[in-house]
Amino acid sequence: MLPYVSRKNSLLSVQKYLLLALLFLLFNATPCFGQEIPVELVWKFDNAGWLGIQIEEGNYQIHQQSSVTSFPAGSYLECAWGGLTPILRLNDHPFQVWKGNEIDLQAEDSTGVFQIKTPDGKSVRYYGSLTLSWAGNHWSLINKVDREAYLKGVVPIEMSNIWAQDGLEALKAQAVAARTFVVKKLQTKRTITDSPDIDQAYLGKEVEGSANRAIEATEGEVLVDSQNFLPIDALYSSHNGGYTEKAENVWNNPDPHFSSHPDPFSKGMGGAADRWRFIIGADILGKSFGLDPVQKIQLSKYASGRVKTVKMTDLNGISKEVSGRTFVQAFYPYGHPLQTQAFLGVLFEAQKIPNQAQAEGRKELGSWRPFGLSAAEDLSSLGKDQESIGPRLDRILSSSQGIREAPSNHDVFIFQGHGWGHGVGMSQWGAYHMAQLGYSYPQILNFYYNNIVLVKK
Repeated sequence: MLPYVSRKNSLLSVQKYLLLALLFLLFNATPCFGQEIPVELVWKFDNAGWLGIQIEEGNYQIHQQSSVTSFPAGSYLECAWGGLTPILRLNDHPFQVWKGNEIDLQAEDSTGVFQIKTPDGKSVRYYGSLTLSWAGNHWSLINKVDREAYLKGVVPIEMSNIWAQDGLEALKAQAVAARTFVVKKLQTKRTITDSPDIDQAYLGKEVEGSANRAIEATEGEVLVDSQNFLPIDALYSSHNGGYTEKAENVWNNPDPHFSSHPDPFSKGMGGAADRWRFIIGADILGKSFGLDPVQKIQLSKYASGRVKTVKMTDLNGISKEVSGRTFVQAFYPYGHPLQTQAFLGVLFEAQKIPNQAQAEGRKELGSWRPFGLSAAEDLSSLGKDQESIGPRLDRILSSSQGIREAPSNHDVFIFQGHGWGHGVGMSQWGAYHMAQLGYSYPQILNFYYNNIVLVKK
């Protein structure tokens, strides 16, 4: 016979097991989210005053106030702004002033596809229905789409259809993470946006392709907490620089599903996302933060190597300290293509090149080559001096601003870093590498998330 304490502990364990099993059954018996996802289209159509909407496939109906109008394939709706009020034109009919609250383009079945385009050439096709409303000086758009069809517009743009060739398991992991992300988000919000800067990137049918296989193979699967079986906040980023990060080090909110640990699978993957370099003159650096030319930089770091704070001291001895994220934001290449000559994240080192003889400066720079690139190769995009071999450090403004008209007497700072994104949760490039090495998508998810269970609704 078991001792009393042991029997009591065993009883508690059984009770806990039964409770968790009950929660599991409840979670799987009742859908935790609707089949239709409301997506606010702000990425490509934010502040759009003119829109053209054409039905490409299926049949639709236009619902506004108490009227219903048939809107079959080939129909066209033009939504514009007359300067003081919104105006509409249906097919070839004249423009009419619109005084309603909402316009609903409702698909009659799941085959419906419509296209939205703007005068500046933006054009995206979507599944599902569309709700339009006037927001004072632009149109507000919400695409209501089936959950799995929504993922067909997310997974290929968050990763790549090409990865299906040798990294299908990574796409499956992405499908599960993206599905879990939207489940969690819609528990507290009425809509989710299509913006990669706010929620998840979403481009509808426009990007649909081979990644469909991963979405179909994982249909309905989400990540839940291993104790309460509730959906987790399944965060992910492009590249963690070889080290994952704790959630509290980014957003000050502890989360047991994330930890900080080495990620060997991300290293060497992703090109510019894996390794990048940013060069800037000391005077330009100081001016960016209200200081005179910077003479000294001190970095405070987390265990992952990510920079917590940057302390800058200028030539007058005046210091200023900012967070690592604030520092990066001052130089981040918003709206520009990803390239190695850019400041992409908070996992970086800093080095000062003193303003000495040109040759000596180039020699010192040349010794800083952990990425296997020569100084001339790194700086070639900044221009070359006609009378010397390669670029001159005293002519550099910054990697993003190019060169000066005349040489400077100031020092130059070089920032070398790894990774692109916050580094919390799954690294997309790391997941891709794991898939190439033969890991399954559950193994990928368990490497990047803690205390999780993979369940199907």
